[in-house]
This record gives sequence, structure tokens and C-alpha cells, in this order.
Amino acid sequence: MADITQEMTAYRIKQIEFAEAEYYEQLTKVLDKIEDDITSLANKSLPTTDGKLIELRAAIAIRPQIKAILEREYLAWSDTVVRQGFNKQAKRVERAFKTIGRIPKEFQELTKGDLALIQNLKQQYFTQFKDISNTFTRTLSEKIYQNTLLGSEFTVLEKELRQTINGIYASSKDPEINKLVKFVKKNKNKKRMQSRVEKAVATLQSKFGRDRAGENMKRYAGQLLNDSLRDFDATLNFNKANDAGLTYVRYYGDIIPTTRQICRGLVSRTIGKKSGLFTIDEVKRLWTSRSWSGKKAGNPLVVRGGYNCRHQWSYVNPDWFDNSGKLIT
Repeated sequence: MADITQEMTAYRIKQIEFAEAEYYEQLTKVLDKIEDDITSLANKSLPTTDGKLIELRAAIAIRPQIKAILEREYLAWSDTVVRQGFNKQAKRVERAFKTIGRIPKEFQELTKGDLALIQNLKQQYFTQFKDISNTFTRTLSEKIYQNTLLGSEFTVLEKELRQTINGIYASSKDPEINKLVKFVKKNKNKKRMQSRVEKAVATLQSKFGRDRAGENMKRYAGQLLNDSLRDFDATLNFNKANDAGLTYVRYYGDIIPTTRQICRGLVSRTIGKKSGLFTIDEVKRLWTSRSWSGKKAGNPLVVRGGYNCRHQWSYVNPDWFDNSGKLIT
């Protein structure tokens, strides 16, 4: 019989992936609109002579309008993620506990403590999304001021604004660039298209000189989307397991070419016991004793393999398994 703990962890992971793909698609549209709205605003509000920016007063006055655009578009999207996305994932965590069973019924459902935690996490992550909005309100405003101070051509400022918002995915007057950008946006979250997406990204980087790791809003918002959904799931799962007295864990998820060695070893059980079972203290000691690229500070039961990690812990009781680690039915 299949291991129900593994099945339900896989279910949670898969639903997070679906949610991330949905919200990332929405984010793409939101940032494209912000890009167009801000460049249009700059074009209408900043006086030029012979195509060059000339008036510092106008450059300073535009900041509140930039802030309003980001709040109207980006923060509205952020609110949807933390309200709708977190609520749905909370119900999936609850479903996983009910389906696995094996613990008292009162711990299988969302408790008052769980609901309070969910509300706190919503506020915490919305604040982080808001920090990105504030940071890029300031960054975009500074770029406008600096380019005006230098008397730059408006076309130079426009390119900087677009790439500050969307980075490598900024729109361009070059149809070949736009075609590649459109392809990457459409297929970024499709696993079967990853090799072609990577090739398109490489072309944008090498041929058109676009920096994939640049300091842009899309990069930070996309990273926070990824981590907020997964860390929320891990935090709520940890809290419920702690209440239920579950102090052992197993690590689950797929192994793909970019899987970190620490995650690869835990999933394949080449690190630790062959049963795959760890106490929480053993996990903490393991995380403290090792270092790897992408490792993130925090509770290892929450941050897991680090940035962009797609694995999750499942909390169990060792009495559920035989000596080989097989679930006793």
C-alpha cells in the first residue's frame, strides 16, 4: 500500500506549484501594466528639449504618482496572494492531516491557534511585499531624478525604468527581443519547456546584453511569491505537528537537475538513516553543520533547502513505520 504521508506531502507540494504558476502569471501581467503606466506617466510629466530631460521640479513631483501606481496594481496583487493563496493552502494542510489521520481528531482540524498564526503570517508577508513596493518606488524615482539631473535622453530613462521593473523581461522596440520575452513569460513554469526557456534566456543575455540577475522588481517579487507560499505551508505544518506532539520528520519532493545536494541526499535517503526518519533536533544539527549555495537563515523545518526549494517535511510518529521505514497499515 502507498505511503499516505508521502502522498499527502506530494499533494501539498503540487498544489503550491499550481498556485505559484497562477499567481506568477498574474504578477507578469501586473508588472507589464506597471511598466507601461510608469513609462507613460514619465513621458507625459517630464518636459524635454530635443529629447533630453530638463526639469528637476517635475522629476521630484512624479514620485507620489509612481507610488500610487505600484500600490494600485502591485499591492492589490500581493493582497490576493496572502489572503486567497494562504487560505487555500491552509485548507490543504488541514486536509493532509485529516487524510493521514493517526493523531487525535482535534489536531487534524485548524484550531484557534492555527487561525491566529495564519493571520499573523498574512500580515508578515504582506509587509514584505509592501517593502518591495516601497523600495522600487524609491528606486524608480531616483532614476528619474538622476537622469534629469544629467540631462539624459528620455529614451535612456525609459529603458532604465522598464528594466528596473521587469529586468530581462522588459519590453523593447526590437521585435526579436519581444518575441523571446513573450515566449519565456508564457512557458517559464512549464517543466517540459525548460530547456527551450533556458535557451531563450541565454539568447537575451548574450545577444541583447540583458542581465538575468539584475536588481529588478520582477526578480524580488517573484522570489517572495515562491518563498512566501512554501514557507507559509511549512510554518503552519510545523505548528500543527508541534501541537499534535509529532517530533519526527521525513523529507519529500522530486529530484530534478537543479536539486541541491542536501535535498537530493535527504529525498534519496543517502544522507541520514535509511528509514528517512529524523528527529527535529537531528535536522537542526544537520543544517547547522553544513553549508551550501542558496541556504537561507531560519528554522530548517521552515526554510528547508533554501531559496526556491520545492521540498517539504512531513511530520510523523516513528511508531507508524517498521524497521525498514515502511508505513505500517
